[in-house]
Amino acid sequence: MTSPTNPLAARAPESGEQQEPIWGTRLGWLVGSDTEGRFLVDYDGNRAGPLVARRTIALEPQELREAITARRKAVLVFENGDPRLPVVVGVEQVQSPTPLTDAVLEASLPAPTPQQPVEAHVDGKRVVIEGKDEIVLQCGQASITLRRNGKVIIKGTYVESHASGTQRIKGGSVQIN
Repeated sequence: MTSPTNPLAARAPESGEQQEPIWGTRLGWLVGSDTEGRFLVDYDGNRAGPLVARRTIALEPQELREAITARRKAVLVFENGDPRLPVVVGVEQVQSPTPLTDAVLEASLPAPTPQQPVEAHVDGKRVVIEGKDEIVLQCGQASITLRRNGKVIIKGTYVESHASGTQRIKGGSVQIN
């Protein structure tokens, strides 16, 4: 009997005979994945062929391909003991054939450097830098802060403003000093 709450139950192959429940874990192996990225697994004693399995682990596509090719073991549990409803809870980790060499190579790698500053060279007609709450442009003691509420703060030890045309200062009120 399939579980109506499991969307994979409808896709589990039906077998004419009732299989014994599987309680606890069982070792199986990964045999592929379907078009939706779900694992296909098999295990000793499975008479239904490869089964779509839910999973509790993440594998990168390359790791999945390697696991399928190497037929790596997978740790399976079964929903409500149903042999047609496997869940992958682990995959056998590959042991390096040369652990000593790996350790020496890893030790010889340079220490990670702090993240390099990001530089942006923009050629477009319009550049938008958007912040959810605040944007701050800062260089030494000078800064321009744009806040979400519309407030603009310009700070510096010396602030200079030039205009080749009219320079206007507008506001609800203007205070100088």
